[in-house]
Amino acid sequence: MNKAIENIKYDLIKFMSLFHRLFTPVFKREVDNRYNCTKNQVRAIMIIGRSKKISPTILGKCMDMEKGSITSLIDALESMNLVYRENDLEDKRKTWIQLTKEGEAYYYKQEENFIKQLENTLKPLSDEEIIKFSTNLSSLVKIMEKVRDSQ
Repeated sequence: MNKAIENIKYDLIKFMSLFHRLFTPVFKREVDNRYNCTKNQVRAIMIIGRSKKISPTILGKCMDMEKGSITSLIDALESMNLVYRENDLEDKRKTWIQLTKEGEAYYYKQEENFIKQLENTLKPLSDEEIIKFSTNLSSLVKIMEKVRDSQ
């Protein structure tokens, strides 16, 4: 077991380095610099767009950000007219964050750009290798979610 833990340690270090080098630029590239969004703002738009609506607490957990930082992030996106807050009709203590029409348009442009950037990054791989990468990445995410949920 110690050998497996040792291998995980070294592979995680390599994985993080490669991930940041190859895939972080995909998140940084903004399609429409009209908004001049930060990397975190783009990530938030992508998460909200996928979720359709999300609570600030869950968004903070997804982005690994503290409550005050998430509030500032949402305030900034709201001032750009990309998101809006809506009170939950059943639970007055709860607030939902959703994309505005402008935010949806921005999200779809970012999503399209994200796909193009991923295709470009994965260009050296064969179709079979891309399928294997997708399958393995899905397995890795499930394992990481299991570890996260047990903490």
